[in-house]
Amino acid sequence: MRIKLTLKQGRANQLIPINYQYALSSFIYNTISTSDSEYSKWLHETGFVSGTKKFKMFTFSKLYLPKSQVVDLYEKKYLKIEGDKAELIVSMLSQKTIENFIIGMFENKILKIFDRNVESSFIINTVEMIPEPVFKEEMSFRTISPIVISKRSDHNGKSSETYLGPEDEDYEKYFINNLTEKLIALMKSDNKTDVSFLGETKINSDTNPIEYFRHTGNIKSKLITIKEDSKEESRVKAFYFGFKIKGNPALLKLGYEAGFGKSGSLGFGCAEIN
Repeated sequence: MRIKLTLKQGRANQLIPINYQYALSSFIYNTISTSDSEYSKWLHETGFVSGTKKFKMFTFSKLYLPKSQVVDLYEKKYLKIEGDKAELIVSMLSQKTIENFIIGMFENKILKIFDRNVESSFIINTVEMIPEPVFKEEMSFRTISPIVISKRSDHNGKSSETYLGPEDEDYEKYFINNLTEKLIALMKSDNKTDVSFLGETKINSDTNPIEYFRHTGNIKSKLITIKEDSKEESRVKAFYFGFKIKGNPALLKLGYEAGFGKSGSLGFGCAEIN
């Protein structure tokens, strides 16, 4: 399912850190926790597992800010929100029977975004269900939050993460592998999510469930800091772009709802039909 949250500023001209993704992720976790703490604990500690990899199976867009500007404060850059409203898209796997419950748990909540210098608050004014598109074998998407794809590399005996861009030779391979691993994790899990939409998709098929993936240009890289100013601070290189993909429609639906690429629950890999 996919919902649109309309946010109203708690006060005029608030400032938020440019790297706000972790704050949004925490807000979604906390919202789930106050409604169903058992499910939230399972999602955080266990999740959907494929081998050594865990997937949370939700993602979200960047914040849509109709009027904003970048300002400097305390030698850091912030977004000054000049418009009264903002929007956020939240996408997740869920059973049809609990969609109304999920909408209800976001209503009238207060979202806070802060760091050591500033604190801003937003009231969720409306929660709107976004109609589900028709999923076909071949579809075009464009990112509304950047996609993260990486591979593990060894340099001088030390292992490190190498971030890939859509034009890199191995990008298609790792993009498809990530989506397939999500499918394996979903079908092996004893979670509460309805998997009937997958139909007769085979996770051990000799043929790849994705026939091809191609970027369609308008590539823009973005370096995002997670847990900024903390001991766990890390930087992630991600990309906005358009792409075409052909394969099992159920798998395209999975990517659409849970996110394409890595770290969907941190606000990466949310895409809409182009």
